[in-house]
Formats: sequence, structure tokens, C-alpha cells
Amino acid sequence: MKQEFTPKEKQKMEHQRRKKRNVKDFINKDYIDDNGNAVVDVVINDRSQLFSPYSNKMLLKNEIFTYLDTIADPIPNIYPLVINFIVRDLSTINQEYVKEALKRYYWFSYKAMEKKLTRDFIFIFLYFIIGFLLIMGFNIIDFNMLGIHQTWQNVIESFVTILVWVIIWEAISQLIVGRKEKVDEMLNEKQMALAEIKFYESLDAADAEIH
Repeated sequence: MKQEFTPKEKQKMEHQRRKKRNVKDFINKDYIDDNGNAVVDVVINDRSQLFSPYSNKMLLKNEIFTYLDTIADPIPNIYPLVINFIVRDLSTINQEYVKEALKRYYWFSYKAMEKKLTRDFIFIFLYFIIGFLLIMGFNIIDFNMLGIHQTWQNVIESFVTILVWVIIWEAISQLIVGRKEKVDEMLNEKQMALAEIKFYESLDAADAEIH
């Protein structure tokens, strides 16, 4: 019987332990400041890293949004969010333009998700109504008066039963499965849209204001 772990196994176990450490502790340690705000720093070495070179409309690069989503999504949306842009020379960018562009992007994304969740809820309601009407219709219709024999009545009953269960399952799956994740994602977009955006020329300047 093996009495002890090899160095490689110990290293693997330590890696798993660190990987599984409490996410909340990790967030509190690395992102939450003394005022209870979640702070995300975006370091921009030069203006070309901020705006897309393929547009003359000064559109923010997709990499900016991807980075913010990657860093900020794990942060619970109960925390007010502060985004610090660290730019070497602040005179090279229009701060108000960047603020409006960022907030507009996330606000439109939030409203689109909100609209989709509302539409999904309406479809869920319609699914239940359709299922109810199918059951009521099958029990109200007198198939004997329509000249439909018992064998075909059994076939129709089986078909309606399967169809109703499919409709109800679709409604329940949309209501329960994945809905919480969709709501959390929507609230994350709202958190980003309401974020306070600041600009500094160095990380030291940003830290000095916090402390």
C-alpha cells in the first residue's frame, strides 16, 4: 500500500487546492477596496491600444470589452464597480468620449438582455396556455360524434399527451434551466454600465487616491 505521495502528486494536489480556494476571498483580496468598491485597472500603454485602427469613428477596441468582461464578470454585482484607465499621457485621449462609449455599449447590452428575458418569459406563459388548451380541447371534443373510432382516439390521446409534455418541459427548462445564469449575466452588464470610470497616468496615482 502506498504510504506517501510523490513530489509530483503533492504539487498537483497543491495546485488543485489553490484552484478551488474560495472565490469570494479571492475577489475581496484582489479587487475590493477599503470603501467596498470593486476596482478594475485597465493599463493602456498608448492610444492605439484603446481605439480600433480600422475605424475613423474612434470605436473602442473589442479587446477592451473582452478584458473587462473577463476580469469583472466573476465580481458579484452587489459591489459598485470602479474602472481605472491607466494612460501614460492623459492629454492624448478624450476622457468623456471613452466614458460615454463604454457606458453606452454596456447599457445597450443590458437592455437587450433584459428584453430577451422578458420575451422568454412571455413565451413560457404562452407554452403553458397552449398546453392547457390542448388538454381542455381533447377532453371537451366528442370524438364519437365526429365518427372517430376508439383506436384513433387512443392514438390522438397519446399524441396530445406527448405534445403537451414537450411543451411543458420546454417552458420549465426556459424558466429554470439557465435562467439564473442569464439574469446574473444581465446584472453584470448593468453593473458595467453603471460603473464609475476614472483616468490616471499611473497605477501609483490610482492607489494613492484610494488610500
